[in-house]
Amino acid sequence: MKIKVTIQGQIGHCGSLEGFIGFASAKDLYEHSFADVLNEDTGEGYQRPRNIQHSKSFKQYILTPRASTIPLTFNLRRDLRNSWSIERLPYGRAILHLKEGTRCLAQVDCQHRLGELKDLDIPLAFMAFIGLDLRTEMAMFNIINSKAKGLSSSLTDYHESNLIEDLINDAPHLFIAKKLNDDPSSPWHKMIRYGGETTSGLKRRTSLRMMQKTIQKFLKQVEGSRDFSTEDYYQLIASYWSSIKRIFSNEWKYYRSNLLTKGIGLYSLMYLLSDLVIKAPENVEWEGYFDGYLGMIKANIDWNSHGMFADAGGQKGAIQVYHSLKRVCGL
Repeated sequence: MKIKVTIQGQIGHCGSLEGFIGFASAKDLYEHSFADVLNEDTGEGYQRPRNIQHSKSFKQYILTPRASTIPLTFNLRRDLRNSWSIERLPYGRAILHLKEGTRCLAQVDCQHRLGELKDLDIPLAFMAFIGLDLRTEMAMFNIINSKAKGLSSSLTDYHESNLIEDLINDAPHLFIAKKLNDDPSSPWHKMIRYGGETTSGLKRRTSLRMMQKTIQKFLKQVEGSRDFSTEDYYQLIASYWSSIKRIFSNEWKYYRSNLLTKGIGLYSLMYLLSDLVIKAPENVEWEGYFDGYLGMIKANIDWNSHGMFADAGGQKGAIQVYHSLKRVCGL
């Protein structure tokens, strides 16, 4: 391959994973690296979008006297092996060769620092894991960044949903929440935010974190009341929200001006679903059953943002709304 950059460094292990440690100019690292930002429409990638102001602030800082930073972290992607090579030398020394015109260093922990440095020769220390597969790289990113300021909790939930081997059994709340967004027949199809980039951002009504939390509470409340599988509960929840979408069609359509699909509505309606499931007779026809109770709510509850629940907020407010729904339904 035609070499563009050669970087001398050292190979060793960080924990159980092998890595290359070296120094290179910011512009060379920028030119040969990329951030794998999650595209919510295609499901490709896994990182949050870059905060441009954060990057500009770091650039301003790193140009000041006595400025420095901890090493940038990359992964030399296994599937981009034709774009990089490592020449191993005695005593752990090594030379990293990067092919001209390629981006083979996945930015695991540095996209905000590196994002505005494409024109700087300033030297930076870095570590590159060697040949991690995408799943392991994503897990490493999640470990490093799960507590980072500004990192969406929905994005870490999304990572978890992709990293758990047996999601349907080990994290049924995440399985159901993710399927509500991914299933084309779901009333929530492509309406749940994962924390990445999307061309349909204005259609996203709630976050993965909020949705999975409400489902987790629901599953805990109804535990033991029904001999249902996780898939059965998914179908039940999807059916319930399909009834809500149909009966409250105006509120669903103009969701920005009402509370139906905001936190207050999401939590209170899922609390109510727990009661309805526990109370329901065996062999109930769920759609008609839901329609009956939701019809009572339709006739008595105003979901307008400036209406009867305008002052309700947080979990306390959601519980207050839930009790209002219970009274209306005679539960």
